[in-house]
Amino acid sequence: MKNTISALALMSSAFLLSGCGSSSSSDSGVAVSIPFKAMAGSQAIRCGETITGLGTAGTDVKIANFRMFVHDIKLMTDQNIEIPVKLDATQESQNAEVALLDFRDTADIGEVLTEICPQDTTGDTVANPSYNDVITGSATIDSAYTISAIQFTLGVPFNLNHKDQAAAIEPLRQPGLASGMTWDWQGGYKFVGFDVLPIGGITRPLDNEWSSPKWNIHIGSTGCSVTKTELESGTQPESCLAPNLVEVTLPIGAYNLDEIAIQIDYAQLVSGNNLSIDEGVKAGCMSFVTDPECAGVFEKLGLPWEENEATEQSIFSIVDISENINEPI
Repeated sequence: MKNTISALALMSSAFLLSGCGSSSSSDSGVAVSIPFKAMAGSQAIRCGETITGLGTAGTDVKIANFRMFVHDIKLMTDQNIEIPVKLDATQESQNAEVALLDFRDTADIGEVLTEICPQDTTGDTVANPSYNDVITGSATIDSAYTISAIQFTLGVPFNLNHKDQAAAIEPLRQPGLASGMTWDWQGGYKFVGFDVLPIGGITRPLDNEWSSPKWNIHIGSTGCSVTKTELESGTQPESCLAPNLVEVTLPIGAYNLDEIAIQIDYAQLVSGNNLSIDEGVKAGCMSFVTDPECAGVFEKLGLPWEENEATEQSIFSIVDISENINEPI
């Protein structure tokens, strides 16, 4: 039997919905706080620490970048009613439509901020001021509803993905929180920026002259109908052949909501790839339709790739974080 949590329980929870409960006629709703955890199997994603045994070759890596955009967050009832979560636009890492999750936990500080996610932990490092692992907002809940799942979309909404990045509201501004998360060649954003530094670097079997220190995963919309130059001249985008937006729905189960989080598993994402080599096009997967590294990554994300149809994503899950258990639900 599927277990669910009633809306009354949600309203009293300090984790997902906190504060006084409200009916569907309330304008303010109740507070929503959804934490995320970035993991690689049983290892937490942390800057400067070696993550061992990834991919088909058991490669050891360090994290260079680990960020992703999320939008369209909803609570789902057992009657398939969608309850939208209104994002708290006063938070630096989110506006009214999109949030940026940034799992780079440290920064190297001299007279100024010199590097986020330094690889050498012996220096003068501090907490990254842009670190963010939680989405906050509010939702209007009818007390008759039973909440059974959380839904969100990985990526940037289409209406925000092709606009002047220098004039964008944070967290989409470049330069700003979105620095390093944009694609100038198509005027869009990297929905996912997961970059690692494999120990020993990366080589190509058919090109002895090629090497790279970084294996990247950059997911974004491709096949878009207008160029950046056309956008700057006022042309409005209409569609992209491959939007590459990932809609994720996760059942909550019967756990207390102050004991759960949404987890992303990088080890699962790259389980079908060899992080020590690259077969061509770009280092890692950057969403190019001819990039051989993208087939396995897109499958794990639940995205279609060439002749492969979309399947269920396998990298996001609800986990029990009570007493540091960190086990999938």
